Amino acid sequence: MEISMRISAVLAQAGDRVIGDVVAALDQRDQAHRRAPSQAERRHDVEHLFDLVRQCLQDGRADPIITASQQIAADRFAAGIDLADTQATFVVLEDVLWRHLSAELAADQQLETLRLVNTILGTGKDALARTYVALAQGGSGTGPADGTADALTGPPGSAGPPGSASTDGTAGTSGTGGTDAPVDAIVQTAVQGKVGIITLDDRQKRNAISARMANSIVAALASLRAQDMRTIVIRAAAGMSVWSSGHDISELPQGRRDPLGYDDPLEGLLRAIRTFPAPVVAMVHGTVWGGALDLVLSCDLVIADETASFAITPANLGLPYNTTGLLHFVGRLPINLIKEMFFTAAPLDAQKAKEWMVVNHLVASGELEAATLELARIMATKSPMAMAVIKEQLRVLTDYQPIAAQVYERLQGLRRQAYDSSDYLEGLRAFAEKRQPIFRGT
Repeated sequence: MEISMRISAVLAQAGDRVIGDVVAALDQRDQAHRRAPSQAERRHDVEHLFDLVRQCLQDGRADPIITASQQIAADRFAAGIDLADTQATFVVLEDVLWRHLSAELAADQQLETLRLVNTILGTGKDALARTYVALAQGGSGTGPADGTADALTGPPGSAGPPGSASTDGTAGTSGTGGTDAPVDAIVQTAVQGKVGIITLDDRQKRNAISARMANSIVAALASLRAQDMRTIVIRAAAGMSVWSSGHDISELPQGRRDPLGYDDPLEGLLRAIRTFPAPVVAMVHGTVWGGALDLVLSCDLVIADETASFAITPANLGLPYNTTGLLHFVGRLPINLIKEMFFTAAPLDAQKAKEWMVVNHLVASGELEAATLELARIMATKSPMAMAVIKEQLRVLTDYQPIAAQVYERLQGLRRQAYDSSDYLEGLRAFAEKRQPIFRGT
């Protein structure tokens, strides 16, 4: 309890700053992608959630956030608000809390702090997802949270009914049969034992990662977590030759704003995959472009067939990639390969991807699904707590690179010059007009 008391003391002093940062981050997110609630409503919601976190720390139990999250979910479901939007406050608060707490606590206290914050808010997100699932299936959504850890002594469990939540753009199924999806669903979920399968199915846009696509995948992850899935497989729909065409270019800002800011939906999706407390496997048939390669590298394992190729293409658009995204590549690939891929934007074929360890296993196309599901089933039989902790340890060890504030500010200044440039606008125009860009270096 000593660390809980220390965290509570820090939060008591930093409360106003934390709440202000969360409200500002949510305002920026909503300004870019959807209609925002009033400032008063937003601040009230953030303050309420912040107070619940403090209460859980003081009580040493997660009961307060479970009950409150069930009620929040019921209210938002009745209002027609999808799960991804409902969970946004939890996700942003978790990130802001970690930034404030890591700056105030000693290094030997930070890992336990991260675990406590993730446990409390993760339990709340699980309760939200379970309630959405139950309500979507015609239940009350307010039953006991069986399987959820109510004490802060370990990672939150997550048990729930079979099937998955139907959210904006997401269709749910259980078992191995076909999906009963709305015609406009672009993400589908299925369950095979303890393996959850997320299928990207936006054929019109070649699985471009739009805000809707990204938020639907995040919602699918939350729903499958609520069903106690031990391994997740992300794949493209059968018959697609493009796994994903990357970030939806039509949603990028037209200059004067960071195109890959912290609150970009793709960035939120990458964080959701990297922090998901179970293995996430990318099953790749077809080509992977741009930001979709960042998504693939954010998965824990990659299994591909001979049709796969991988390209990172921001230089084709004049788009300065963000530092966080570059760290994802640095953590996986040799620096000379990273430079060649970014500087040429040329695809890496399946065989070279295997040689450079972009993919764990390269199998024949006819064996891809069976090989992926077999590996997923094997992992699903292992200790979920051990895997969750090991995954988080590896993420922390590879993600947290020390960098001086002035160096970071210099890098951001260089990026700002690039995304405010005429070259960036030329790249976007050329893409929309389906022609080669003419870059002038200005």
